Amino acid sequence: MGAGVAFREHTRNALTVINRSGRTIVSLQVSLPWETLRFEPIAAGTAVSRSFRIVSDASFVIEGELADGTRLRTAEGYVTNGQYGEEVRIEVGPGGTLSLSQGRRGG
Repeated sequence: MGAGVAFREHTRNALTVINRSGRTIVSLQVSLPWETLRFEPIAAGTAVSRSFRIVSDASFVIEGELADGTRLRTAEGYVTNGQYGEEVRIEVGPGGTLSLSQGRRGG
């Protein structure tokens, strides 16, 4: 039983939003054609994670808003059907700058 849980955890895809903007993120959504992950609110200096599925090839569409009204929007990254264990990090920086990094978990 423990090996099954460890395998599932290792193959799970994780998306983490890190708020380094200095402002609260009022709302943020990360969309793939088959799934939308919603994060709200995210306090300055904190990070929130969710798991996500990969069903087919797609890019992430990121949209949101900071407490001061700054709009967040970009389309970045890419996932491919059959990938697993992906770790995606979206960092929201000062002025609402967005950066996305991704790779295999633990790699």
